[in-house]
Amino acid sequence: MYSPLQTGQDLDTIPITQEEVVMELFDIAIRMETEGAAFYRDLVNKATSEGFKNIFKMLADDEDRHKAIFEAMKANTSIPASTTDASVRAAQIFKKFSKADFLGEENQLALYEDALEIELKSIEFYSEQHELVTDVKQKRALANIIEEERRHYDLIDDIIVMVERPENWVEHAEFGVREDY
Repeated sequence: MYSPLQTGQDLDTIPITQEEVVMELFDIAIRMETEGAAFYRDLVNKATSEGFKNIFKMLADDEDRHKAIFEAMKANTSIPASTTDASVRAAQIFKKFSKADFLGEENQLALYEDALEIELKSIEFYSEQHELVTDVKQKRALANIIEEERRHYDLIDDIIVMVERPENWVEHAEFGVREDY
């Protein structure tokens, strides 16, 4: 199927309707969220501590929830709630970590950096497409997903910092304190 969103072509030169463009956006978003959930479930299997396993499970569940939201938007049905407390729950998990919890994760650092890139691409894509969505409820749901993806990005970024510098993090951590973008 021809996909102007994936090819980067100027949408003004392609003879398709606004509705078709939005449906394509939803299809791409559903695929992105499916792949994201699978990626986080793979990280669950590779994590060396229960704390990290729980965090990645929460992130996978969030991606599944985002997928359900995009499926509802595509079907033009009732949009499920889009709030999560994954960041709050992750902060509680991190408070229980010891330095040893972080040391075992060093081998996974490249995967965590990949996760960071995936979250950034989601934020960028959804932000670019936000203007194409005209339905007020769908627009609000998409804005909420963008915010959640930003929180995921921040969480993964914190994990990378903790894994790279566990001695600093454990001694001086203030999880979740971040500068604005």
